[in-house]
Amino acid sequence: MSSSPQNIKQRVFTCLTKLSDRDTQSLAAAELESIARNLDATTLPAFLSCMYSTDASDKPPVRKQCVHLLGFLAQTHGNMLAPYLSKILGSVVRRLRDVDSSVRSACVNSIAALSGHVSKQPLNSFLKPLAEALFTEQDQNAQASAALCLASAIDGAPDPDPARLAKLLPRFEKLLKRDGFKAKPALLTLVGSVVAAGGASGHAQLKSLVPCLVEALSNDDWATRKAAAETLVVVADVERDFLSEFKGECVRVFENRRFDKVKLVRDVMNQMLEAWKLVPDVSDEVSPPPKSQSSSKENASDGRYPQVSQNSCSPRSMMANLRRKSTPFSRFSPADSSSASNAKNTSASSSNKRMSSSVSRKLNHKNWDAQIAVADQGDLQERDGIVSERSKMDKSGVSKPETKRALLNKSSEDKIQKYGGSKAGSRVVPYQEDESQDSVPVSIVSKDLQRNDKESEDLSLIRDQLHQIENQQSSLLDLLQKFMGSSQNGMRSLETRVHGLELALDEISYDLAISSGRMTKPDPHGNTCCMLPGAEFLSSKFWRKTHGRDSITRFSRSGGTPSLAAMNYQANRDAETKLANHRFRPDGGFITNPLAEIHTNSRNFATSEIA
Repeated sequence: MSSSPQNIKQRVFTCLTKLSDRDTQSLAAAELESIARNLDATTLPAFLSCMYSTDASDKPPVRKQCVHLLGFLAQTHGNMLAPYLSKILGSVVRRLRDVDSSVRSACVNSIAALSGHVSKQPLNSFLKPLAEALFTEQDQNAQASAALCLASAIDGAPDPDPARLAKLLPRFEKLLKRDGFKAKPALLTLVGSVVAAGGASGHAQLKSLVPCLVEALSNDDWATRKAAAETLVVVADVERDFLSEFKGECVRVFENRRFDKVKLVRDVMNQMLEAWKLVPDVSDEVSPPPKSQSSSKENASDGRYPQVSQNSCSPRSMMANLRRKSTPFSRFSPADSSSASNAKNTSASSSNKRMSSSVSRKLNHKNWDAQIAVADQGDLQERDGIVSERSKMDKSGVSKPETKRALLNKSSEDKIQKYGGSKAGSRVVPYQEDESQDSVPVSIVSKDLQRNDKESEDLSLIRDQLHQIENQQSSLLDLLQKFMGSSQNGMRSLETRVHGLELALDEISYDLAISSGRMTKPDPHGNTCCMLPGAEFLSSKFWRKTHGRDSITRFSRSGGTPSLAAMNYQANRDAETKLANHRFRPDGGFITNPLAEIHTNSRNFATSEIA
C-alpha cells in the first residue's frame, strides 16, 4: 500500500466522510488513529492539512475527532510536531468557539497532550495565543474553554515558567473582578494552576490574590464559589509559609461560608477550612531577638508582621503590641547552654498552663505587676523589688541597660539553682545578664486570645440560631391558630346545615302524613293569629323548631300584645297536641323523624322569653 501524501489525504477524507455516519463512526475513528500512528516526516504535513480543513459545516463527530487526533499525534510522535505547533494551536483556538461542548472538551485534552509531549517548544508558545483568546473573546463558552486550555497547558508543562506566570496573574485578577466576564469558574481554575506552578510565590502576590479569592466565595453562582474554594485549598497547600498574616481573618470568613446550600460547595468549603487551619499562626513564627525598642518596631513592621494601629482589638494587633513591649525567651551563651537546657526542660512542663492564665491577666493592667510564688520565702522580697523596678522601666518605655545589669547582678548559675523550674511551684523564667528586655510566652497568649475569639463567635452563632428557631416557632403557632379557627368555623357551618336537613325532613314527613290522610289538618279556626294579614309565617308549617319560636318571641316583643302572645302559644300547643295524638295513636303506623322531635324544654324557654 502506497504511503504518499496524496494517498494519505484520500484515505483521511474517506474516513472523515464515514465519521458522519453513525454506523461506520467507530470503524472510521479506529482507522484514522491507525493512519496517525504510522505517519512519518513526509506524510505528517498532509495529515495535518486534512485536520485543519474541517470547519463548522462538518458534523460534531468530525470536528471532535479532528481535535482529538491532534492530541493523539502529540502522544505518538512528540517533538516531531514542534515545527507545526503554531498552526496546531491556531486550529485549536478556532475550535474554542464551537457550539458543541464535546469539541471544546477535546480542545482542552489536546492542549494538555501537546504541552506535555512537545517539550522543544517553551510554555510561552502556548501562553501567548491562549491568553490572547482569553482576554479578547466575548462568548462565555469561548472564555471558559480558553481558561481551561491555559490551565491544562500549565499543568502539563514539564518546565513551567513561574516568572512569566507571575506577570500574567495580576491580569487574571483584574479579569476576575470584571462583571462582564462570565466564565469565572474556569478562570479560578486557571488561577489555581498558576499558584500550583509557583506563579504566586511571595508576599506581594498573595497580598492581592487572597482577598480576591475570598471575595469570590460570596458570588451568587455556586460553581464560582466551588472553584474559589478549590483555589484557596491550592493556595494553602503551596504557599503555607506566607499566609500567616491572612489566617485569622480568612478562617473567620470560612467559618461563616462553610454552611452553603449546595452540598458540593459545602464539601469543598470544609476541605478549604481544614487546609487553612494547618497554616502556622503569626505567633508560631520565630523572629530575631530585638536589641532595643526601635529594633522591635522594625521587626514588627517587616513582611511577616505588618504594622497595625494600637487601638485595634484584633488578635494580630494585640500580638504586635506584645512584641513591642515584651522580650523573647532568654538565650544562654554556649558556656551555660548545658545547665540552662536542663532547667528549662524541667520547668516548661510544670509552668506552661499557669503561665498562660497569669499572662492573660497581666494584659489588662497598666503597671504589669507580677506575683512570683516559690517555696523559698527568704528571697521573696528581693524578687519583688526586681519585678517592681522592671515594671517601672516598662512603663516609662526607656531602656536602661546599666540599671538592669545592677538589678540582675546575680550569676546565672545561682538563678538557675533558685528559680530554674526544678521546684513544682516556680513561675520564674531564668534571665541572662546580656538580655535587655523581659520575655513573655507570646505563643501561649496568642492561643488564648484565638480561643476566646472562637468561643465568642460560637456563642454569637448559637444566639442567632436560637433567635431563628424562636421566630419559626412563633410562625408555626400563628399557623396553628389560623387552622383551628377555620376548623371551628367549618364545624359550625356543618352543624347549621345538618340542623336545616333535620327540619326539612320533619316538614316532608308532616306533609306526607297530611297528604296520605294519616294525620288530619288542624282546625284552621284554631290559629286565629294566622288570620291576620301578613302573619302566614306564624303557621306551624313554617316553624323551624327553636328558630320559629325565636321569631315569634321577637314578633311578640316588638309589636304584639300579651293577649296575642298567649293566643299564639295556645294555638301552638293545640296543634302540637293533635300532632302528637296522630303520631302515637294505636292504629298509627306513622313513623316520624326522631331527630326532629319538638322538645318541651325549648318551648318552655320560649315561653319564659315571651313572659
